[in-house]
Amino acid sequence: MSFISRRTFGKSLLASLGLAVLRPASLVRAQLFGLFLGKGHETPAITPNEDFYVTSYDLTPEIDMDQWSLHIGGMVERPASWSFADMLKRPQTKMIATLECIGNTVGGYSIGTAEWEGVKLNHLLDEVGFDPKAFDLVLRGADDYSDSFPLSRALEEDVLLAVKMNGVPLPPDHGYPARVIVPGIYGMKNVKWLTGLELVPHDYKGYWQQQSWSDTALVKLSSRIDVPGDRELITTPRYTIKGIAFNGRTRIHNIEVSTDAGKTWQPGTLLPKLSPHTWTPWKYEWNIPKAGEYTLMVRATNADNAVQTLTTKPSSTEVMEIHAITVKVELA
Repeated sequence: MSFISRRTFGKSLLASLGLAVLRPASLVRAQLFGLFLGKGHETPAITPNEDFYVTSYDLTPEIDMDQWSLHIGGMVERPASWSFADMLKRPQTKMIATLECIGNTVGGYSIGTAEWEGVKLNHLLDEVGFDPKAFDLVLRGADDYSDSFPLSRALEEDVLLAVKMNGVPLPPDHGYPARVIVPGIYGMKNVKWLTGLELVPHDYKGYWQQQSWSDTALVKLSSRIDVPGDRELITTPRYTIKGIAFNGRTRIHNIEVSTDAGKTWQPGTLLPKLSPHTWTPWKYEWNIPKAGEYTLMVRATNADNAVQTLTTKPSSTEVMEIHAITVKVELA
């Protein structure tokens, strides 16, 4: 099976552009966003494909579809391979889910929500006769990237081998012809350009785990202010602050907003979300007392009563930083 690999060229190019090759959030769009401060933009429920963040181990590989197939092997009774046509003939499932990069910064834009469509992974595993003694499912891409997650997670109903994104075939940068979508786990384990799946008896460490990134990669609690934007000028005495909150598969319980740099907090309103696997939009109606400069902050609490904080306990590796922006208010 011949795929064109451009790893060496890609990493050299990324390095020349000043991007951190060893950091999954090497996303030009997200990095440049911080250079342009001003008017905020409300986050759409579904992220258009052209606006969805792009992060990868290397440049997008060129796939020869005449040779492409997806192979499942390792600890299975009946190893099998499927062509793209085979995948399309199978029953398709749609799922709306949010995907986030593990390197997303506080208030960053390396996060997006899409409607994914494809084959349930557990159906394929049942078909090949998986060995319940297997520990990890290893996923390999056409760019020679690999990662894994436990077999127990792969067998759950919400894991897809996606072939479509927002109603169209996966765009090349997002994994065409097939990628895995695992809600609640950071994007680095949602392997793109899939060519092989392998069940193994041990905890497989992929590329980023070998660089000391998280092995479980569970999405942490976060929230973001989208409207207003940082340094935006507000000229009305009443203003609706808006944003999103996300904690993977853990439900957001409430949202709070501070307009005085964290001295006091007021409850916001959670808005309906599209599915259990997506971010939660929120809003806060701000009655502005007077003109001046304000530091706005947001924090979320999840269903387990974990609250975002500015600091972390010395014994904990969990860091949940708070998004803050500054706005100027001028009232007539």
